[in-house]
Amino acid sequence: LKEQRRDGGRNMFGPNVLSLCEMADIVFLGLHGANGEDGRIQAAFDLMGIRYTGTGYLSSALAMDKGLSKQLFQKAGIPTPTGFTLKNGQQTVPSSIPYPCMVKTICGGSSVGAYRVNSPEALPDALNEAYAFGEDVVVEQFITGREFSVGVIDGKALPVIEIAPLQGFYDYKNKYQPGSTIETCPAELSGELTARLQSYAEQVFTVLKLTSYARIDFMMDTSDQSFYCLEANTLPGMTPTSLLPQEAAAIGMSFEDLCEKLIEV
Repeated sequence: LKEQRRDGGRNMFGPNVLSLCEMADIVFLGLHGANGEDGRIQAAFDLMGIRYTGTGYLSSALAMDKGLSKQLFQKAGIPTPTGFTLKNGQQTVPSSIPYPCMVKTICGGSSVGAYRVNSPEALPDALNEAYAFGEDVVVEQFITGREFSVGVIDGKALPVIEIAPLQGFYDYKNKYQPGSTIETCPAELSGELTARLQSYAEQVFTVLKLTSYARIDFMMDTSDQSFYCLEANTLPGMTPTSLLPQEAAAIGMSFEDLCEKLIEV
């Protein structure tokens, strides 16, 4: 379809899209992954004076790059799984890498390009799969435990939600196939653990220079109750049953009110 356009598909935007956006009072962004969530559209809108929901181009780019955001977390003292970045095509990894581990394309969205690797023999195939997305990859330790997410609006954390996939980890299938995951909000955590997790989420929001809203994902190692920040999602899912709306509902905010709040912020 893009190739059939008058410009041969060179332009990321289809015909009349920018004209419509210029006419709007504000554009409500509901995009995920490359282009929509990595700051490119935000930068284009900034240059054109188009107002939009969500954070700006710089913070979008920082959060999308898993390798760079991991470095920023480490510098700020925010716990995150140990790991390293490989340039596209590299196959050599440190012999100290623990198994199982995770291989992730560095700028993916919705867990596309994320693979759990259980042995050294399976690593090359996982790397090749991740490199197929055209980006560098992050290889990091796999945290065994419970998974949580914390929405942050205007710098203030929402209630914590726990994500418990019935099988495997919270990959693309478990995110979007109904009945694949049990979600509990507020999460069944002590007051101290809840406050610690919300504090980490607010720190991530500050470190990545986020504005407006985001959703921060964490793992908790159940052996010692240590938290590890996985990543920040600058345009989290916004269907009525998505994680952020569930967290908002826990404090009495309806889906409609949440959408209004994001526009207001």
